[in-house]
Amino acid sequence: MTATFSKRIIVRIAAFTAAAAVLLAGAGVCGYRLMSRYKNTIEGKYQMALNDLADYTTNIKTTLEKTIYANTRAQQQPSFAKLMTMSEGAKSALSVLPMSSGQAVAVQKYFAQVGDYSFYALSKLAKNSDLTDDERKTLRTLYRYACDLDLSIGDMAAAYADGSVTIGEPITLKGNVESIGEETELALDGGFREMNDGFADYPTMIYDGPFSDNVTNRKSVFLKGMANVTQEQAQTIAANFLRLDKSKLNYEGETKGNLPTYNFSTGSGYITVTEKGGFVNTYRSDEIVGNTTLTYDDALSEAKNRLLEVYREDFAESYYTISDNVCTINLAYTNDNIIYYSDLIKVSVSLQTGEILGWCATGYLMNHTERDLKQPKISESTAQQSLSPELKVKSCKTALVPTAGLNEVLTYEFTCEADNETLLVYIDCETAQEEQMYIVMKSDNGVFVM
Repeated sequence: MTATFSKRIIVRIAAFTAAAAVLLAGAGVCGYRLMSRYKNTIEGKYQMALNDLADYTTNIKTTLEKTIYANTRAQQQPSFAKLMTMSEGAKSALSVLPMSSGQAVAVQKYFAQVGDYSFYALSKLAKNSDLTDDERKTLRTLYRYACDLDLSIGDMAAAYADGSVTIGEPITLKGNVESIGEETELALDGGFREMNDGFADYPTMIYDGPFSDNVTNRKSVFLKGMANVTQEQAQTIAANFLRLDKSKLNYEGETKGNLPTYNFSTGSGYITVTEKGGFVNTYRSDEIVGNTTLTYDDALSEAKNRLLEVYREDFAESYYTISDNVCTINLAYTNDNIIYYSDLIKVSVSLQTGEILGWCATGYLMNHTERDLKQPKISESTAQQSLSPELKVKSCKTALVPTAGLNEVLTYEFTCEADNETLLVYIDCETAQEEQMYIVMKSDNGVFVM
């Protein structure tokens, strides 16, 4: 049978086709406008971050210069406090900018050292100690590099100020030989690569801070003297940890540095095993967790059981966070009723299955060792007298806490309450000085400290 269409049907089809074309065109225009608006918003964010970075760098340079010539604690203390704030702002602005991996490592480290050195100096001044000549030389070193960074970042911000060049767009690099082909890099890569190169002769900085080179360049005390394991042995260790056949693991090479590891991948996971001793250092799974069926207490039980299985030692939980139905718990080695916060391990547990989805034992592997601790010189009641009278003590523990660098201090850890807030205050067991203080933040997503 041959199909026939009336003129009315043909007109309708034509009308519907035209309408669909108009709708598609309109959707295309609308989509283009949305995409254009989105790109403009992102670009504006990059522009703001670059301008903020330039401002922070200028202020760091100026404040460092003032601090060099300040000769009283009353002048030095607010300057160091300001430097701490500005270094955090600079690191935050730098983290927003689009760059290829590793292009601004030295710059980021510099800002971290400015902030950390300022914290160190501020702590020293608060204890009525003056800066030494060597410590003032460190200030001059920081200032000298701030001057170079200020010039470079300022020029970069000016170059992108008029919007004619887009920060977020990749650029094409053509090789001199046709066979090389074309490579792309992000617009800011070249500028920050030059700044990184400017730190080639950056001196080793030794002071009591976590970003000082004597901390970042040190070796593991726990693994010292242990025998090396082979790649095959490491693969077996990783497979046993993950409770799967080692044929499921792919070898991804080695990582050198202060804590050399063999690296393996499997499906959605990535695991590293130390060359010395053969301990799992890190594990990360990108597995998506479905509905929550377990509680925090269930996750804590799973984490402690795995730690006991691996190390045969006790660990005490401190704080935790819950994100995407995964609970990440911080646990520190404990012995004889003393918590050793340097010996920290982070364990992530699926709240659906109880499976271990994350593991970071770097703190424990770097720091765990037998300590020769002295008996406290002061009693708990004497230490409590150092607390603010506005604080109500709820409990007290003994804890060995890390200072900003390599040192550790035996303290009384007081859990206190004030104005509906919980605080942790650490009092030195020898001097009765207030070492550290944290505000405990509680929410549906966990417990953490600030």
